[in-house]
Amino acid sequence: MSFNTNITPGRPPLLWSEVQEAFVKVNENFDILVATVGGGSGLTPINFETLDTSVSPTLDNLYKLGDITHRWRAVHTGEFTLGDLDNGVWLGNAQIKGIGSTVNLPANSTIGGDPLTGIGTSLIIDPEKTFFKTIEVDNNLSVVATTFGDTLNLLSGSGISLSVNSASDSIEIDNTGILSVSAGDGMTVATVSGASTVTNAGVRSLQSTTALPTGRTTGAGININGSTGDNLRITNTGVITVTAGLGITVSVDVATGEYQITNSAPVVNSFAVVQINGDAANRLIADSVSDVLNVNSAYPILLSKTPGTDTFEISLNPAHDIKGSVFADDSTLMVDAVSGIIPAAVVSGTFTGSMVGNVTGNVTGNLKGSVFADDSTQIIDGNSFTVYGNIEATTLRTSDLEIALGGNVKTGQGFRAVAVGADAGLVNQGTRTVAIGNQAGELRQSNYGVAIGASAAYFEQGDSAVAIGDNAGQSSQGDYAIAVGHYAGHNNQSANSIILNASGAILNGAAAGFFVNPIRSTANGRPLMYDTSTKELFSSNVLEFIGSRISTSDSSGITIDVQTTFNTDVTFENDITVAERLTVKGSRVINLTELQSVVAASASFADFQTRIAALA
Repeated sequence: MSFNTNITPGRPPLLWSEVQEAFVKVNENFDILVATVGGGSGLTPINFETLDTSVSPTLDNLYKLGDITHRWRAVHTGEFTLGDLDNGVWLGNAQIKGIGSTVNLPANSTIGGDPLTGIGTSLIIDPEKTFFKTIEVDNNLSVVATTFGDTLNLLSGSGISLSVNSASDSIEIDNTGILSVSAGDGMTVATVSGASTVTNAGVRSLQSTTALPTGRTTGAGININGSTGDNLRITNTGVITVTAGLGITVSVDVATGEYQITNSAPVVNSFAVVQINGDAANRLIADSVSDVLNVNSAYPILLSKTPGTDTFEISLNPAHDIKGSVFADDSTLMVDAVSGIIPAAVVSGTFTGSMVGNVTGNVTGNLKGSVFADDSTQIIDGNSFTVYGNIEATTLRTSDLEIALGGNVKTGQGFRAVAVGADAGLVNQGTRTVAIGNQAGELRQSNYGVAIGASAAYFEQGDSAVAIGDNAGQSSQGDYAIAVGHYAGHNNQSANSIILNASGAILNGAAAGFFVNPIRSTANGRPLMYDTSTKELFSSNVLEFIGSRISTSDSSGITIDVQTTFNTDVTFENDITVAERLTVKGSRVINLTELQSVVAASASFADFQTRIAALA
């Protein structure tokens, strides 16, 4: 709304007409309030409909905004928000907040307050509702609401459950504990003043009438099948009976229960000590009544027995090596064992006939006839002048005791090496190595290596490696590796590995370790274990696999002390009852039946939480 500013100040003396005219013009603008700011002769009016500043009185608690007869038609304030905590109407220090379509009064607002103190006698409440402030229990203890809107909690206790019916506004209290006590077999019940006493009217204890022998442990040899209930059985777990055996008779006194054991075969004369070569310090003495005297054969002695006739025979092996010097019946020296020669007088002249066996040492003179090996294989045919096989110039080296038999001439053979067979140990055979068989250890057999069998360790056998069997460890066998069997460790066998092969196919180990093929499979058996300190391989005496089941002889059961992951469902053969609980990492696991009973007994979700938390 515009306003009239055409009011001209007059000059003294003022004329009434001028004053009247001024008031008329002022009255014409009464429906608006015009204020000015600034000084001097200029006036800058303030439009209160577009006010853009705060308005405060110059003095606190002095001026009023309207009065009892001059009221403002409406007062509008902004909605209270967390972004502007001052919005609302302030009455002293009390703030009335408008939040949406709701008026929020300050806490402890009252009705009919004292005009001087402002303290009310009653809170603002819903007149349609009534409340109990105090609930008294048994005319003694009281539950008092401390704040408006305080909640009275009714909690179930041991043997008591609460259920709520919201539709009928009712609470039902049920006794879930013992409703009555009835006497059973061997039990009596007496009830006085609501207290029931249960008394065992049956057997309460067992008492022996015989004193316990000195040193005997109480309960030794006795088993009881239970601690309570009917039909308790007491079983003797000690000696039940004594049976006579060889040379032993047993008699029993039925009245006293005393057993008498008699030796029906008294001791007879026997040898207690076996003395060797009349040497008292060289005796064999039995360490126990069941000790065994062992008689072992030694070369060239043979031992045999005939159990049917209880015969023990000692004989001399006719095919044996003789060590030492040999003399004829006339004391003529035939073999000089000290010098390692056959005297020239013995072999001088002409030797006719066949020679069978080994000739060691130097042979001087003429040797006529055929020569046969121990297996009767003819080496030299004296009739056709034929030599069978290869006779190598280096058959025996007496300088450093190497042996090289068969095939081509060995080159680079090491100290005390042995090579037997065509091309065995052919090139660069190492120190103290053994190569036996066609092409065994043929190329670069390293020190202390062993190669036995056709093409065993054929190429580059490592230090102290062992290859036994045709083509075992054939190519690049590692240091200290062991290969036994046809094609065991055939190519690039890893160092420090062991391979046993009876499969008929190539078996190569992937790394250092133990490899074997085949191994017979079975549904039942005990697992193998390995002791990393003693390097011993042994089977378990407590665990056993029976089909798809793991069994143990340990009465305490099987304990798994590491995290275990099951990639499928876990099924228990029997339902887990309250008395047979499954514990996982200290947490209780309940079965479906027990969970259903907890849900059925719960009056609310809070009650369900309480019952679950109470499960032990």
